[in-house]
Amino acid sequence: MPFPLPLDPAFRKEVIKSWIDDVYDRLELGDRKSAELSWKIANSLFVSLPAGQGDFSLENDLIESRVKLEQH
Repeated sequence: MPFPLPLDPAFRKEVIKSWIDDVYDRLELGDRKSAELSWKIANSLFVSLPAGQGDFSLENDLIESRVKLEQH
């Protein structure tokens, strides 16, 4: 069973950003399948943020990483 993340939205946003960065890293290595998994984790964490705790910059990063993923 995975370790539960703390509920602190700022911490969760840092974790989401790390997963988005991982998407790019894995694409550079040519590992599209793992990049897809990293994106799914980032997206899942993003949509689980508490109401009112969204972040437009982070959302844009998530969308841009999806576009990059679709281009590979």
